[in-house]
Amino acid sequence: MADKVLSLPISPVMTDEEVELVARIIITRPGKKEGSSDQSVLCLDKPERVQPMRSLKHESLWIGIIYFLSLLGIALWVRDIPNQPDPFTTIQQLIEVSTMGDPASFATAAIDIAQNGWISSSNNWIFNLWPPGFVLLEASIIKLLGPSVPIILVLQILATVLFSIVLVLLYDLLRTCLKRKVIAFTLPLLIFSFPVARVFLLQPKGITLGESFAIGFFLLSILLVYRSVVRSSLRYAVYAGLCLALSAYFRSQFEILLLSLTGWGILLVIAIQLTRLRNSIESKFVKPSIKTIIIVLFIAHATTFPWRAYHWIYEGSPAWVYTSSLTFRNSVMTSSYLESIQGGWIVAGGGNLVCRIDPSTCGDTAHAKKLFVKTFITHPIEWYTLKFDVIGKYWFSSVRNWGNVSVESTSMDMVTNGLLLIVLVTLVTLVFTRKVRLHGSWVLLIWFNASLFSAYMLIFTVAQFEVRYFYFPKIAGIFMAIIVTCLYFRPMKTQVHISND
Repeated sequence: MADKVLSLPISPVMTDEEVELVARIIITRPGKKEGSSDQSVLCLDKPERVQPMRSLKHESLWIGIIYFLSLLGIALWVRDIPNQPDPFTTIQQLIEVSTMGDPASFATAAIDIAQNGWISSSNNWIFNLWPPGFVLLEASIIKLLGPSVPIILVLQILATVLFSIVLVLLYDLLRTCLKRKVIAFTLPLLIFSFPVARVFLLQPKGITLGESFAIGFFLLSILLVYRSVVRSSLRYAVYAGLCLALSAYFRSQFEILLLSLTGWGILLVIAIQLTRLRNSIESKFVKPSIKTIIIVLFIAHATTFPWRAYHWIYEGSPAWVYTSSLTFRNSVMTSSYLESIQGGWIVAGGGNLVCRIDPSTCGDTAHAKKLFVKTFITHPIEWYTLKFDVIGKYWFSSVRNWGNVSVESTSMDMVTNGLLLIVLVTLVTLVFTRKVRLHGSWVLLIWFNASLFSAYMLIFTVAQFEVRYFYFPKIAGIFMAIIVTCLYFRPMKTQVHISND
C-alpha cells in the first residue's frame, strides 16, 4: 500500500513537549497491530524546521540585537543629506538651530511641560495644531535626564529600539514563508536601503519631527494584527490597538488613518458575516479576523478618548487637532497674498484651490469651510487636474526637500522614486492575485491597504502637498510590498517522512 500522508498545520512556536509529540506521530492502518504501521508522511504547512519556543526566543533576541546595531549605525554615522543637526544638540539649542517650525514648536512645548508640569496658556496653540505624543516624550526625557541631555541622540536610540522590534516581528512573519532564513533576515533591512527611510526615520533632521515614532507604532500594529489572527491570540489585538492609538498621538494624520481603518473594518466585518467573502477566508481564520478587527478598533478608540475629552473640555470640540480651519482659510486666499506672507509653499502645493478655481470666493474667510466643500463638489475635475499637475514633482522630489520642492532632483532621485512607484503598483497588483487571496491573512491586507489608500486620498485632496507627506506612503509601500510578495511566492506544503521507529 502507498505511504499515507498526513497534513497538519504546524506552528513554529512549539514547546519542547509538543516537538517531541510531533516526532513520535504514528499512523496505524485499520486492523494492523501497533508497531506494524506503514511509513507515514507529515506535510508541514510551513517550510522551516519546527523549533522549540525557547530556541525561537533566543534566536529573536540575537536577531533583534543585530538589527539594533545596524539601525544605530545608520542613525549615528550615515548622512544622506547635508546640514543636519548635531546628535548632541540640547533641547534649547534645537530651538535655535532648527530650520523647520515643527521641531522648534515641539521643543518649546516640551520645555514648558518639563518645567511647569503642563503646557502654559501662551503655548496652548501648539496642542491645537499637533497631538501631544512627541512633546510629552521630549518632556519626559528632559525631566528624567536633565535639560542638558543630547535630545536628538536619545530620540535616535529610542527610534532604533522601536524599529528593531518592527524588523524582528517582520522577520518572524517572513520566515514562515521563506525557505532560507538569511533571506527572511535580509528583507526587513531592505526598507532602510532607501534614503527616504534612513533620513525620515533615523537621521537627526527627520527624528526631530516625531513622525518616526508614529510610523514605527503604526507598522508595529500591522504586524501585531497579523499575529493575533494567525496565532488566535487576542492579546496581540490589544497590543495592536494600543500601538495604533500611539501612532495617532504622535502625528495627527494617523488619526485619519484610524478613522479610515474604522470605516473599512466595519464594512469588512459586515461583509464577512453577510456575503460570500466569508467563503474566501479559511474557516479557522474567520472568527479570529472578526474578533481582532473589533478589539483593535475598540482599544484604539478607547485609548484616544482622553485627548478628545481634553479638547472637548477646554476647546469645546472633540477634534483631534484644529489644523482644518487653517486649511479652509488658506483655500480662499489669493496666491499673491500667500506669497507676500511667505506662504508660497502653500500655493505651490495646491493649497488655495478654492480661490484659484472660483475667484469670487477669494478673501471670504468667514465662509471658507462652506466654500471649500461647495467648490470641490461643483468642480471636482478641475480640482483634481490642478492637484495632478503638481503631484509628480513632489513624488519624485529629492529627500533634501521637506515642504516645498526647492532642491532639484538628481537622476538618482528620479530612479529611486521611480522604483518606489513601481513597488506601489506591484503591491496593488499582487494583493488581488489568487495566490495572495488564498492566504488566511488576505482580509487583513485588504483592511490595511484600503485604509491607507483611502486616508491618503482624503489628505491629498484636502491639504496642500508637502514633500514629507509622501515619505510615509513610500515607506509603507515598501513594507507592505515585502509582506505581499512573500505571501505570493510562499512555497507549497513540504512533505516530511516520519519513521515509525
